[in-house]
Amino acid sequence: MTHHPRSRQPYLIVPRYLAGPDPDATTTAAHVLQAAGWHTEHTPDHTDYSDPRGLRQARHLADAPDPGRLGQPLMTWEFTASPVRGGRAAWTAWFCRDTPPEFIAAFAAALADDTPAPAPGTGPHYLQPPTSPGHATAPLAAAGWTRGLGNGETAWYGPHQQAAVVTARFPSSSRRGAANWLCAARRATDLTVLWLALACLHTPTHLVAALCRAITDPTPVPRRTPPGPDTGALTITHPA
Repeated sequence: MTHHPRSRQPYLIVPRYLAGPDPDATTTAAHVLQAAGWHTEHTPDHTDYSDPRGLRQARHLADAPDPGRLGQPLMTWEFTASPVRGGRAAWTAWFCRDTPPEFIAAFAAALADDTPAPAPGTGPHYLQPPTSPGHATAPLAAAGWTRGLGNGETAWYGPHQQAAVVTARFPSSSRRGAANWLCAARRATDLTVLWLALACLHTPTHLVAALCRAITDPTPVPRRTPPGPDTGALTITHPA
């Protein structure tokens, strides 16, 4: 494995879904939620965030060396929304520890944004029932991702098929059971998962759309240390 020295000027990397995590990120989900005025409560194991009404919640687990059960990615961010304070979650979304922070921040920003206008009489935007999955995956289609159909699932694949978004599926839409939204990327050299995000099928469509826009955003993201050569085809620039 090649070790790259840390640099004062960050590398700029595309595609962002292969850029990896960033411990030095200046914009994170935590920053977004705090800027939106969410209440923060720290414990030794996690940090909880909640909106002023207590209807939207986020939990960030403290860093842990455990990679997760059976080698699965450890899910360290969880987002939920409830129709009443302290009530059962209407939906839940999870992000693993190595998810690029830009994606988690984009989801958090869409969740915390109170400007989206809901349809009259249907409640706040973060409790809207899901609409057609195509409304969420439109950014993937616009970015030239490839759509694949098989086994009752609809998936979108990025260039070199290293990143994928599998759409949610309701039981009534096929003979197979329900399925959550799945977003993931893998290394070029094998099937090792680089990061993983899940959102239950009841997650409002516009929140998943915000995540898809972030994944396909062509803007380079900064990293102090570039990913290794087994990550895949990257464009890496280093400002002078």
